[in-house]
Order: sequence, then structure tokens, then C-alpha cells
Amino acid sequence: MNITMLKKLSYDEVAKCNKCGFCLPSCPIYLVEKKESAAPRGRNAITRAIIEGRLELSPETEKSIFSCLGCGACKQVCLSSVETKELIFRDRKCQVSQGLYPKIADRVAAFIEEEHNITDDDNEERGEWQELIRGLPDRAFEKSHAEVVFFVGCVASFFPMAQKIPVNMSRIMQRAEVDFSILGGEEWCCGFPLIGAGMPDKMHGLKEHNLNKVKEVGAKAVVFTCPSCYHTWKHLYEANDIKLYHSSQFIHQLIKDERIRFNEKKMTVTYHDPCDLGRNSGVYEEPRYVLQAIPGLTLIELPHNRQLSMCCGGGGNVEMVNPELSAKVAQMKIDEIKSTGAEMVVSACQQCLRTIATRARKQKIDLVVKDLTELVADAMQ
Repeated sequence: MNITMLKKLSYDEVAKCNKCGFCLPSCPIYLVEKKESAAPRGRNAITRAIIEGRLELSPETEKSIFSCLGCGACKQVCLSSVETKELIFRDRKCQVSQGLYPKIADRVAAFIEEEHNITDDDNEERGEWQELIRGLPDRAFEKSHAEVVFFVGCVASFFPMAQKIPVNMSRIMQRAEVDFSILGGEEWCCGFPLIGAGMPDKMHGLKEHNLNKVKEVGAKAVVFTCPSCYHTWKHLYEANDIKLYHSSQFIHQLIKDERIRFNEKKMTVTYHDPCDLGRNSGVYEEPRYVLQAIPGLTLIELPHNRQLSMCCGGGGNVEMVNPELSAKVAQMKIDEIKSTGAEMVVSACQQCLRTIATRARKQKIDLVVKDLTELVADAMQ
């Protein structure tokens, strides 16, 4: 995207920013960096200055534009409803066109192009987490036909810390007698990391492949434990003839249909709203309904919840570009969680699980972090 296209798409939007500063307390990056260039208001000013020819793209604009988490918290408090997150992703595409972007993004883009995942692992190994389930026949969940496809995602497929998520989601669906299949090595990255990298044009082949594979299985629905995969399919895949569910929505429906029941679990938990599930996809209540369906469980809300939830620090490719900055945001999240006095924090995102649990472990903080699927699987009768 060149400057002319950026101007055409973005000027009317960025001109809505009145520089009031309401966004500052809601931006985790600003709260850490305490710099105007790290604030939504500052990034909007940079975008406008570039469009008006008062500022050129540079390594300094690159640093500002690629440090955004893409969490969308700024819009929730913006009096003018400026779409700062969308502006940032357009800015990134523009930066990429001029060669001013974190070059580590090229490595990830190459991994996705060559191996169809973000880790450069052999994509045939996507389903190896099934080996963690005792007594399960080889590739048992990889069926030629099924009513539901469980789209696992790159992180939960390849990162050991997150592999318990597909294990537990599979246990839940087995218990509920859901006719489901995974795509195994035929599942490709959804393309979300390429959007964050400013390279959205590279995801078209991924989109076509994944849609075709779901159709080959004959599935009428796709379930995601990854909010970013869910968000990408919902907003960019045009899967009009397929029902899309985040796992929290699917589990809630199973509970309503009385296909799963729970033992009592006397504990206090708090729930962290993932950005791509909550603010960016509008799913707030279903995870809470699931938690409230477990007898004995008490839910304590975080000070910042639902639309105002604070990002864990794992969004927008910031962990890849600036892991130290990501870790500082995660620390803020942990401090907020600890303030509730809850025994456990539950989320519904594999990246939130990784980011929060990794920071807690490195800082030797006593914090129990679980994905919603793990808590549900543990509580099932």
C-alpha cells in the first residue's frame, strides 16, 4: 500500500481524532512506555502527519506503529469512535511496502508460506498433541467426514504449554458425543499473524485452502479454541454457509442441551477477556455462563473486564517484535489478577495462557492459569 492509498483510506478516519487523551489510560503500551508516540492519540497524529506530508516513514514511525497490541481498547473509550486499530494495521501495510518493518516478520511469513504454520515445524505434526491422550488410536480425530471441524490453530498445535487446550476440548466433545474431526496436517495457519505483520495479501491462499478442506469434510460448523482464528474466519473468510463457534460458545450450547454436566468445584476464579474474543468479536457472556454453570464456583470480576479488559501483552505480534515490552504488559495484567484474591485466572485463549503463565513462571509468581477448556474438562462428571 503506497502513501496515496493510505491517504484515501485513512484520512477521514484519523481526522476524527480530537486529541482529547481519553485513550491514554486504556492503552497498555502507553501505560508501560509513558510516551506520546506509544499512545493511540500519538499514533493517530503520526498517521495524519504522514498523510499530510509533514512526516516521512522512518525507523521511528516503524517502532511506534509496530508496538501496538491491536487490542482495540482505545476505541471503547474514544468519544469519536476512531478506528485506531484498523488505522495501525493499514499503517503497517504501508510501512511494509516501503521496507520499514521488523524483519523478523519475513521469517514468520516464510514459515507460513513454506510449512503453513508460524513455527516452521513439519505441518504433518499438527495433530501430534493427540498422542497426549492415553489409549487413543493413531490420528483418531482425523476423519474424512464429520459434522463439526475443530480448527486447532498454530499455537495450540505446536507449543507444548498450549497443547492441553486441544486435548481438553477433544475430551469435552467426546463426552458430549459430538461428531467432530480435526484437519491435522491439512489445517493451515488462518493468516492472522500476516495481518498483524502488515502482509494481509499473503493470506488469500491460506483462506481458500482452509475453506476447501472444511467443505471436503462436509462439516456444517467449525469450532475454534483460538480467538484470533475465530476472529479471522468470522470477519475475513466469508464462510457464509458454515456456522462458526468459539469454544466458549460451543460449550455453552452443550451445557444448555444437557450434553455435559459438572461435579461441584468449590473455588474462586477470575476471568480474563481475550481481546480478539471480547472487544474484537463481541463474545463476553458465554465464557461467564460456562463458569457459572459449574456448581460451587465463584466468579470474581477483574477491575477491567468485558469491553475494558486489559490485554495480556500477547497481541499484535508485539511478543515477536519486542518481547520485553510484551512481558511488561503481562506483568500489569498479573498485578490486576492478583488484586482480586481469586485462586485462579481463567481465560479462553491459548496466547493469553502462554503470555500470562510464562511471565508468572519467570517472575516466580504463584498464579494458577487455566484455559476455560481445562477447567470444564476437569469439572465434567
